[in-house]
Amino acid sequence: MYKQCLPDNSIDLGISTLATHYLSKQVCQIKDGIYYDEADDGEQTLIKEQAKSDWRAFVTSRGRELKPGGFLITFNASSNDNDQTTAQFEKGQFSIGYIVSDMVSEGIITQEEYLATNIHSYIGRTAEDFKEPFTSDLPEIKELGLELVSIRSVKHYTLQQTFDVNKDTTDKLKYSERIVAMVYPWLHHVIYRGLSDSRTEDEKEMITDQYFRRMQTYAFEHTVFKPYLIATEVVMKKKME
Repeated sequence: MYKQCLPDNSIDLGISTLATHYLSKQVCQIKDGIYYDEADDGEQTLIKEQAKSDWRAFVTSRGRELKPGGFLITFNASSNDNDQTTAQFEKGQFSIGYIVSDMVSEGIITQEEYLATNIHSYIGRTAEDFKEPFTSDLPEIKELGLELVSIRSVKHYTLQQTFDVNKDTTDKLKYSERIVAMVYPWLHHVIYRGLSDSRTEDEKEMITDQYFRRMQTYAFEHTVFKPYLIATEVVMKKKME
């Protein structure tokens, strides 16, 4: 998605949701964790620089594809004015890495496998980061006639609790199951692909399942927390010729 996918001037309306936080390539090895927040200053700098380059590439690629007068609407995982980012658990994304770290300490997976579970994404872009291609005098933006129409950040609670999860064990179980269901589709392959090729497929699945069982236990024990998504909507337009 960071390259042109369709012919020039072929789209009236483009829509992209929760995609651009993924990086186009791995730029470093996070040595003391699996996620951006666990990276050291040098690693975070490399990730931020790649995220900036990727967003520029995304905007210009979609700009070439848009027809004059066409619109692009994007909904992007981000940070907000309070420096908050998406959190599915108590302590946010750190919890994802803690579970893997515990499994290393217990000898379930190796240190090499731990390092291989890096998540190559960045959800920390601010509103200013999303505006950057339009405010930095990039020649491609001017040549394509792209302009920023609107930008707004939102905080959306992703799990509307209609039961008292603080008292009822059954409701706590439902809560924890729903938390895992929210992250399983995008996190399963991260854990699975980090496991050594020397392991059998059954062994990989067993370890991955254990990871998510531990995640569910953590969610069960922290049902007071209300998971939320921080995202920024960016709307841009290609000027009429």
